Amino acid sequence: MKKFIVLAVVVLALAIIATACAQPEPTKPAAPAGVKVLRLARATYPDVLDPQKSSYGIEIEMLKLCYEGLTAIDNKGNIGPGAADKYTLAPDGKSMVFHIRDGLKRADGTAMNASDYEYALKREVDPYTLGKQYTDMVHDIKGADALIALEGKKPAQADVDKLYAAYGVKADDAKRELTVSFENAIGYWHYIAYTWVTYPPLKKAVDAAPDNWWSKAEGHACNGPFKVQSIEEGKRIVYVANANYWRGKPKLDRIEATYIVDEVQRFEAYKKGEFDEVDVTSATLSSVTDALKPEFVRYAAANTTMLPAFNNSRKPFDDKNVRIAFSQAFDREGFIRDVQKGIGKAYLRWIPPGVPGAQPDAKGDYATDPAKAVQTLVKNGYGTADGKVDCAKLGELKISYASTAVNKLRFEFVAANFQKVFGCPIVLDPVDSTVLTAMTKDVKTNPQMARQGWIQDYPHPNNWLSIYWKCAAFAKRYGYCNQALDAQMAKADQTLDFAASLKEYQKAEDMLMADLPGSPAYYNEALYLVKPWLIGLKENTGSSDLEWAGEWGPVWTYDVDLTKVPADYPKK
Repeated sequence: MKKFIVLAVVVLALAIIATACAQPEPTKPAAPAGVKVLRLARATYPDVLDPQKSSYGIEIEMLKLCYEGLTAIDNKGNIGPGAADKYTLAPDGKSMVFHIRDGLKRADGTAMNASDYEYALKREVDPYTLGKQYTDMVHDIKGADALIALEGKKPAQADVDKLYAAYGVKADDAKRELTVSFENAIGYWHYIAYTWVTYPPLKKAVDAAPDNWWSKAEGHACNGPFKVQSIEEGKRIVYVANANYWRGKPKLDRIEATYIVDEVQRFEAYKKGEFDEVDVTSATLSSVTDALKPEFVRYAAANTTMLPAFNNSRKPFDDKNVRIAFSQAFDREGFIRDVQKGIGKAYLRWIPPGVPGAQPDAKGDYATDPAKAVQTLVKNGYGTADGKVDCAKLGELKISYASTAVNKLRFEFVAANFQKVFGCPIVLDPVDSTVLTAMTKDVKTNPQMARQGWIQDYPHPNNWLSIYWKCAAFAKRYGYCNQALDAQMAKADQTLDFAASLKEYQKAEDMLMADLPGSPAYYNEALYLVKPWLIGLKENTGSSDLEWAGEWGPVWTYDVDLTKVPADYPKK
């Protein structure tokens, strides 16, 4: 009997143990509910937010959140599908066909097709649409030049319609196909297809207010990951997730870009928890304490700065010898050390290291050499009898810059540098930052000297040379045109073999540097602080990030860990 009792007890014990083991594990607490917001601290408010007119990084960074082109580019420069889910280049390199993905919609649910992109590319060469900055990017399209040449000339509509009939952009909505035909063989147009010149604004919104449709949130019929919720001119732009985006609704509920010109003020606001990301500059780098270092990222940037950039149409910089002398006079290393606080690298070329075709070791006759700078001016008609610089022959010398306390110190260094070398006065001209952006877009208002440069749009030498320095491209801002250089760049563009094309691009860069329309001073670095609750920004940085960390990454995947946010993080 005892054996049966003992056995029963054992069986019961085993049953209790088994039951205990079979109990489900305690469920993990649900992630806290709440709004997910990325608050960006930005500097200069965009001058224009029209895809066919915008050209500066401060404009394009905002447009990329709202719109998407035919193709898409990632933070590593890789090209892939965008609004078009597939695209093919003809065997002869003279046309590309883009298939618009099925079910593509704008944020409001409006269906999209190939004709939306045909409209964007027609608008980019529309003679009646003034103020376009990137139009030369589509110069290779068949018939584009004839339309571009009429901008601002008030041609008859019938004449424009005839030119449009011959324009190499044709939509077939039944097939959901856009065919783009070129004057010559082109092997890189899939890069152009990703850019903002192909972003499709809504025609009825543009027709309703042709000059300023983009200045109101309701004007933007977005097809990108976010849509514009509100615009406070000069202060803030707010975006909310686009539930109709073809990749799916983004994880972030909202992105707020708030504009504060003063870089120290932006930095302090970040420290107070008002922003989730901020740029770090020479004025704030020393304030990155040990406590902030886990939030700090620093990496190479595909960005070349000219200091000075010259308006070649204004005396004395219409003379190449004067441009060379100012390049020889500028203390690049001193500027990087004392003004930039070590940010960036002194550089004498245009295409920065890391870009295919770059020639960082190539030498020219414009390297820093103060004594040689004086000799260059004296021997070319700007000297006195005793071998000094004749300031009267140079005329007034003025450097314009965005008006901030920090910039004042920067440009006082630049002015003092030139005054010390040449013995001539330099006028400092502080200008409102947004106004300065607008000024630089027209050769008539572009300053005599300023700090300007280029941020890579895509990692190809075409972007650094043809897109910028052709007579009809950004070169016209500087009053610069070299027809022989144009021909060499065109030869490089039309060389389909990539390795062979690089040699042709290098010849073009050599010609550019011999002319020196602007003086390369340094290539830059990207420095940012990113709050620890942000997911994705640090993991997706790229060399084109000159506005905010992770700008060129998959923004629709970026997230916020709400378990880490502070008490003052937005609740709604």
